[in-house]
Amino acid sequence: MAQDNKSITAISIKTGSSSAPQDVHWVQTNIPCQTACPAGTDIPGYLEAIYHEDFEKAYAINWRDNVFPGVLGRVCSRPCEDACRHGRAGNGESVAICFSKRAAGDFSDNALSNISRNDPTGKKVVVVGSGVAGLAAARDLALAGHQVVVLEKHKNPGGMLVQGIPAFRLPREVVHQEISHIEKLGVEIQCGVEVGVDTTLEKLAHENDAVILAAGTMNPNIPDLPGVGLPGVQHGLDFLLSVNENGAREFGQEVVVIGGGYTAMDCARTAVRLGAKTRVVYRRDQEDMVVLPGELEEYLSEEGDIQFRLTPVAVAGEAAVHGIKLVKTQVHRSDKATKVELLNDTEMHVETDYIVLATGQTQDVGMLNGQFNGTLVNEKHLPNVRQSHRTEVSNVFVAGDYAVGATTLIQAIGHARKTARVVDEFLIQKKKPELQVRVGESFFSKGVNGKTTGRNMAQNVIPIHPMPLLAKQSRGLVDEVETGYAKDVATHAASRCYLCHYKFEIDDKKCVLCDECIKVKPVPDCILPVAEVTQDHEGRVVGYTLVEKGKTSSLYYNRLWIDQDKCIRCGQCESVCPVDAISIQKVSFAINL
Repeated sequence: MAQDNKSITAISIKTGSSSAPQDVHWVQTNIPCQTACPAGTDIPGYLEAIYHEDFEKAYAINWRDNVFPGVLGRVCSRPCEDACRHGRAGNGESVAICFSKRAAGDFSDNALSNISRNDPTGKKVVVVGSGVAGLAAARDLALAGHQVVVLEKHKNPGGMLVQGIPAFRLPREVVHQEISHIEKLGVEIQCGVEVGVDTTLEKLAHENDAVILAAGTMNPNIPDLPGVGLPGVQHGLDFLLSVNENGAREFGQEVVVIGGGYTAMDCARTAVRLGAKTRVVYRRDQEDMVVLPGELEEYLSEEGDIQFRLTPVAVAGEAAVHGIKLVKTQVHRSDKATKVELLNDTEMHVETDYIVLATGQTQDVGMLNGQFNGTLVNEKHLPNVRQSHRTEVSNVFVAGDYAVGATTLIQAIGHARKTARVVDEFLIQKKKPELQVRVGESFFSKGVNGKTTGRNMAQNVIPIHPMPLLAKQSRGLVDEVETGYAKDVATHAASRCYLCHYKFEIDDKKCVLCDECIKVKPVPDCILPVAEVTQDHEGRVVGYTLVEKGKTSSLYYNRLWIDQDKCIRCGQCESVCPVDAISIQKVSFAINL
């Protein structure tokens, strides 16, 4: 509905915090990278800090929002980059958000000073599983003032960070350092404790105020193939665990990896480093693979091989594997789904002495069996998860992949942080809004040229900086392949950010329609003369109407409106405004603790 334009503003407050639908809508619409991040990371905030060479602040922002800056700066799936305004048609390539996050850790001391914690509540929480979900939930609940113990059945904490992801992608010292930040908050991590063996879930629920199940997806999906039980066939999770945690180095000379996801690439690149002639077999096309950008290309450059549109139908061998039978596939695409058809009479035999099945995994419900009269396991033999991260037991909750199935690290962290908020509400018996918009004035000072972000049109066309890589002859099992940006490259890369968290707006009550801002605008249509601005019933600004002869009531515009999707946050309009009618507000949102 159109309303009195004199009363319309893009968000409802000038400073402070808000959970009003109008304000949440503004952030979700105008800061696409932060909205796309499952953990709600203030991405423009930390990119801006890097641009100003404040790496400590950039690291602190990341730690506050996603808990593992150094880890995610290396292995995040990067949904933010797909959403980045810079990646849209005509804008170039997305900002190197992930690589910049890593730079925040590389060039700061990671001290995390001035961390504020709530007063102790006296409530005790036990978290089962020390992967990113369990540790993220534990971190948030410790900050909320609760006493937290994490139980881990393996010998080291970290879950897939140490058991699955190879050290050449994720150095273990980075993992250890970021886990230490959590332990410094008072979180106790007990390794070598397996729930269902060393203790029971019922006992934990009775002795603690809350229990969070965050045991990930460690139950391998094994395809039903003849010969799949032969020695020399191993699931990808077991293969990576045996190499990364148990130090195994002897496998086959010719390895075939089945799959096309993150685990397949980790297994294949690990096998290459163990000296095996390695081939990946994937039943779909390259475009269907779910891997990090550039990872397949690096695997191929390391002399690995991959074949598409092939799928296994049997493992060949008697006492051990000596080959695998494959058939060709046909991929059928539609708007609703992609289907894979096996083509008859196309069977082929590939010799191999080791097969790794990177064929997915699900939750292991072993620790739930026989507990609480069977109410924690559903008919699909998966955790019985209710809405709001709960189970049928009032003080037992579920977080990360153990709740929703195999996802990505950042999705698991985002889900776990929401679980922690639900648990906190349960413990303190107080409801909190899930999202809260933070609004503050720009920290840029008023000077001769007005307020300025330092951005200009030249920064729009800066090409993305490639990640420097370790020379191929130097690559081993623990040598990090991606070596990181230099400091000056990091600041230059961060300068590409549009700083979408700054809202430029023209106060129609002050504006005298002098057109000075229109004269200096650097982008067509970033400032628009409009007949009216439209809001919905909850105050969300949903559009505007341009002046159009015969269609609008006015032949001349009634107000000037800044289109946030076109604005490059350069500040030129504000600097020339003679009546100080253009305001700059810094806006972001956070998941509440």
